[in-house]
Amino acid sequence: MSDLNIPTLEIEEFNPELLEDSDEIKDESGGAITYAVIGSGQGGGRIAKAFFDLGYKKAIAFNTAQSDLALLEMPESHKFLVENEGAQGAGKNQEKARLAYEDKSQEIFNKLRDIFGEKIDRILICVGAAGGTGGGSVNTLVKIAKKYFSYIGHNDVDDRIGVIASLPTTGETASPKVAKNAYVRVCDLWERAARGEFAPLIIVDNDKIKKLYPQLTVKQFWPTINNTVAGLFHIFNLLATKNSNYTSFDPTDYDSVMKTKGCMIMGVTAVKNVNSETALAVALKTNLEKTLLAGGFDLTTSSAAASIVVGGTNLYEEVPGLMDSIEYGFDTLATLTGGAMIHRGIYEDSDKSNLVAYTIVGGLDAPRRRIEELKKFLKTGKE
Repeated sequence: MSDLNIPTLEIEEFNPELLEDSDEIKDESGGAITYAVIGSGQGGGRIAKAFFDLGYKKAIAFNTAQSDLALLEMPESHKFLVENEGAQGAGKNQEKARLAYEDKSQEIFNKLRDIFGEKIDRILICVGAAGGTGGGSVNTLVKIAKKYFSYIGHNDVDDRIGVIASLPTTGETASPKVAKNAYVRVCDLWERAARGEFAPLIIVDNDKIKKLYPQLTVKQFWPTINNTVAGLFHIFNLLATKNSNYTSFDPTDYDSVMKTKGCMIMGVTAVKNVNSETALAVALKTNLEKTLLAGGFDLTTSSAAASIVVGGTNLYEEVPGLMDSIEYGFDTLATLTGGAMIHRGIYEDSDKSNLVAYTIVGGLDAPRRRIEELKKFLKTGKE
């Protein structure tokens, strides 16, 4: 037999060490879904920071202004300056921001690789709709996020990306430029969400919050908004991991609601007078009206919803007819949403002394009344 003269490679003498998990940054939220969070612009960065503080460590804040990034109390490795021809910020110019993010799209993609790793289920992109950086970058970030999911081996990329967009206060929309930015961006995002290019679209209405909670101080205002929005996501994500002796809201239920096309609202409210048969039904209706998210939705356009009730052990043991009241509340939500699929959950918490209802309604049409209000400011430039 002839000698093949095949050389021996040095690497043959080494055994490869296969790593069980190459992701260096671990999600610490404990939720059913592993979220990665992108915050862009000042408002989006604040929301990303709120998620980071709740254990969603796969979070990155992007901005065209170093001064805004410096104010965020996040590790420097979780911040990224999108250089903008030497300028600091986009100056409310969304096209300028779009071009800057497009120019740095590969660097942004590389940053996602560094922080997100491969073990993520969904990406949330958080922006201020009226801001130059946030509003101008959102569509580019959606595109990059889709590319990233394809890169790590997922086909259903549209279903895995959600957008949280905040609307400005009335005072801010007195500026015609701000009003135009908000109106154009929220209409564009809605059209894309309705087509299923991403899911869901969650619109945070800062003006509505200011009117609902006038007692908030200047220092409390932004942290309260951002922590509440992130906190609602966190609660549903946690509840989907919990078992119940009554009715469980499982990860599949949660995932199916999060994938619904169009807009989504979330809310939480404590139920008063639990001895009343209609108390929960009234609370659920109030829940949807007083949510921190935009109003003006036609609830009958919903395609899927979830309602989770959490009550104290003593309530469940001592209040007669409470189960009937809970079922009536769920049925009322089904009626309000035009017969949408309602995913239900009933949980007992020994630490609670009251009854609390958490609600998600997805697959909604645009908040047309709120959009028309923005359009009026667009024309007048004032209240």
